[in-house]
Amino acid sequence: MDVIAILNQKGGVGKTTTVINLAAQYAKEGKRTLVIDLDPQANLTSVLTGGQFEFELTIADVFASSKKTPITKVIQPAFAKNKDIPNLFICPTDISLSRVIEQSLAKIHREKILTNQLELIKDDFDLILLDCPPNLSLTSVNAMMASSLFVIPIDGGSFSLNGLSDLLDALEEVKETDAVNFLVFRNEYAKSNKLINNFLDEQLAAFSDNVLKSTVAKSEVVGQASVSALPVMYYKPGAIVNNDYKRLAKEITSHLED
Repeated sequence: MDVIAILNQKGGVGKTTTVINLAAQYAKEGKRTLVIDLDPQANLTSVLTGGQFEFELTIADVFASSKKTPITKVIQPAFAKNKDIPNLFICPTDISLSRVIEQSLAKIHREKILTNQLELIKDDFDLILLDCPPNLSLTSVNAMMASSLFVIPIDGGSFSLNGLSDLLDALEEVKETDAVNFLVFRNEYAKSNKLINNFLDEQLAAFSDNVLKSTVAKSEVVGQASVSALPVMYYKPGAIVNNDYKRLAKEITSHLED
């Protein structure tokens, strides 16, 4: 079982849409895939549950009391067009996660709550994707502890690079190694925007060994699919951007196999 965290301290760079569409791609390839929504905004949850907002149990209950509510009780099938998505499952969240995390700050081994829970399901899934909030909260630290690979999306704005070095420093501190397995990729990529592309290429040169060749093009279809509570491949199967997610998924997988 491989655990991948998609994270960036900058909001709006496409973390959630990346998780949604990568997960759909991996599930289509036959990989039994679980996504865990660690962002109290619950956008991932909304899309992969067909717009649902209320749940009997969420990942917040796991953080509140993993003995009372182990992660196995929270996992449910992901949905698209009112049907289960084959091979795709989700641990939903809601706004209560923010309050629960604040209350968990005094717990012993609080940073390993998720790691310990994933041990319970290590034989049930091929791949787990973690959608992280745009901060270094306790949920993010839990994701860092639990993951073997970190994928960092960078969008078409120069500000998406802000804090990248700080994020890597935090990863090294949490993982207690300076050899963190991370990958950066260009999201919402516009080939015609040479000015910003040249700038980002220069800034990313220092991380060249960790920058993926795959990019995800800027596309209105991605936003339309999210609003419709669907992965792109279910919203518009023929959309060109689906090929981008397919290539991205393949390249990420190649790094898992290294």
